[in-house]
This record gives sequence, C-alpha cells and structure tokens, in this order.
Amino acid sequence: MRQHHTFLVPAVILAATLSGCSGDDGKGRPEGRDSASVCGAFAERADAASALRDVTGTNSFTEDRSKPDETLQSLRSADGELEGEEILGSPYCRLRSADGGEDVLAVNFREALAVLKADADREKRFTFYRTGESAFASEHTAALYFRCRMNAPAKEVLIHADLEHLRAVDISDTRLSRANIHVLNAVARQVASELGCNSPGLVAGAPRPVSGLHA
Repeated sequence: MRQHHTFLVPAVILAATLSGCSGDDGKGRPEGRDSASVCGAFAERADAASALRDVTGTNSFTEDRSKPDETLQSLRSADGELEGEEILGSPYCRLRSADGGEDVLAVNFREALAVLKADADREKRFTFYRTGESAFASEHTAALYFRCRMNAPAKEVLIHADLEHLRAVDISDTRLSRANIHVLNAVARQVASELGCNSPGLVAGAPRPVSGLHA
C-alpha cells in the first residue's frame, strides 16, 4: 500500500462533509448542548471548556455528525495499512453552533504509519507542544500523535488526531494555536480512555509550547 504523507485535512473538505441538523427548540433552531456534554464530555474541565469557547466562539452546540462508536471501532481494528477514506480519518467529533447552525469544529482520528516531528521547515509554520509522540498547531489546525497500547484487542497502535476549526474568532493567532492543541489533546485523552490505552503520554490540561512559531 502506497503511504500518503498528507497530515492535515483541508478545512474546506471537512466543511463540505458537515451537514444536517438535530433536535428542535420549537422555534426552528436545533436544540443546543453545552460544552461539558458533547463528544464524550471531553470538555468537562473548565480549562478545556474555555479552550473550546476560544476555538468555536460559542458554548452551545449540536453534534449529529459525530461518529464516536465508528471511530473507536476503526482504531480497535487498525491493521497497519491505510486505504481510501481511512486517510481522512473517522469523525469522532463534529460540532456546529446551535445559535446559527454554523460548522465550528471537526476532529478526526485514524491509525498512523509514522510520526511527523519538529523540523526547521515545520517550525516556521507551526508551534510544537509537549504531549503524546508529537503535537503541533497553527491558528487554523492542530495535529497530534500518540501510542495506544490496548489490552482488548492486545495490540499497539500509533494514532493520529487532527483538528480543524471552521469559524472565524476574534482572538490572537498565538492564543488560537494554543486553544486548538488544548482542545485536540483533551479529545485525544477522551479517546485514549475509551480505548483503554496504557500510558499514552497525553498531558492533563494545556500542552506546553516547546518550539516553533509561537513558542
């Protein structure tokens, strides 16, 4: 199988796949859920909820396009090969704003074949953070790699997570980069917990910048 090296899915591709609605509040708008209850409750902690607000500009969401069960199953079934739609990853968390129905966040997971780490070229475009095997972000995206040693099934999988924020927000690029990786790390911790990963190396709270653009 030919290995692909694209590591961040363009926001336009993700945005095109985000559609649909959920619930109704009786006024023609989807019924919203707060940050603490969406996508496996990864943002129960106040710091994660604050980072999610920075990234999306809202505290009320719908997530009918999220596929957590499918994502977890795809990671449990990882076999060391990537084909077709596996390159894009599985949509663990897809959020829209409940107030306007606008796409605001997409987080995908897939098996990875190799880790992309800091180098001189990438550090001109991204900030690298200390969590997992490698983690980096810009004001638009974030990517994270971590190893998951599972007991059921008994295997080790290298997992790639990527985030795209899909809504303009009025905060600095530095703050947005740090919020992006904070949110992605929190979602990755949730996925690692659900998979039963042993020592995935994902930090609690906000990952610390170590090199690159905004370090």
